[in-house]
Amino acid sequence: MKKINEMTNAEFMQELMEGYSNYGAMAQMVVMDCVQRGIDDYIENKEQILKTYNKNKEEGRASFINMEAWVGCCEELNQRLKEKYT
Repeated sequence: MKKINEMTNAEFMQELMEGYSNYGAMAQMVVMDCVQRGIDDYIENKEQILKTYNKNKEEGRASFINMEAWVGCCEELNQRLKEKYT
């Protein structure tokens, strides 16, 4: 087994979901809840996030992340979560 700091992101997520936890399967629930809450936060604040992103872009301040794509990804993942859990 690889050390955690040597894992790819996908391997690390798999380890979080399927690896040993003192709390058993509750670890999966925590990970999924955090994913959902993070996605919800981005979607709920979409307008302000994009407004700030576009203002910064207009002022020549580059962002490491394209927030339009980021928010779009959140919306896509939210739809997939809804398909799975509703």
